[in-house]
Amino acid sequence: MIKPYNEDQPKVEQIRKMFNRIAPNYDRLNHIISLGMDVSWRKKALRKVAPFGPRKILDVATGTGDLAIDMCQTIPGIEKIIGIDISDEMLRLGNRKIRELELEHIIELEKQDCTSTSFEDNTFDAVTTAFGLRNFENIPLALKELYRVLKPGSPLMILELSEPRNSFIKCLYSFYANHFIPFTGNIISHDKEAYTYLPKSITDVPQREKLAGLLKEAGFDDPYYQSFEPGTCTVYMAIK
Repeated sequence: MIKPYNEDQPKVEQIRKMFNRIAPNYDRLNHIISLGMDVSWRKKALRKVAPFGPRKILDVATGTGDLAIDMCQTIPGIEKIIGIDISDEMLRLGNRKIRELELEHIIELEKQDCTSTSFEDNTFDAVTTAFGLRNFENIPLALKELYRVLKPGSPLMILELSEPRNSFIKCLYSFYANHFIPFTGNIISHDKEAYTYLPKSITDVPQREKLAGLLKEAGFDDPYYQSFEPGTCTVYMAIK
């Protein structure tokens, strides 16, 4: 199991520590290391959720709330978005952004672990997570929990970084991920370990067919995925 730091702590505790440390620069670094594509990736993914007309949405690993905020602009008719995360600092910054945008009446952030939430069965019209799956300590357990809290017939949307399949692009991506990302992350966040962990976590996380298989094992129907050019980000959809 890939962890951010060379410590004996469980992965979930190391992830919490990492995001508390890098939170102040997280949004800016996301934009830089994705070459500005993170915004369009999120909006493309949310357009797959919009046709379901969800009113109540759970956003998992919400971080500073970027995806939840984008939902308010992309999906009409939303009544409530609950974003959960394990990092106090990410949630603090997220709440500040939400207040500045005057979205408190729609978006509510809570500190919760996605493998064991406080929500009742069949609570949400949609569940989403963006760039968080690779940080889960137990992905199969998390998927089963997200299945539990979804209403029947409702979608799960996962947006996650991925490795390109084209061999030439994959070679370029490997150099970029293993050199530019740690270098830039260290300069801006002063946490080289966090941004050395990032490319390793992308390689380690189940991708495409493997993740579709895990979604089926968790009980979901009709899982499918679409990779966005140049293959460095993939959206997954599945129905309860």
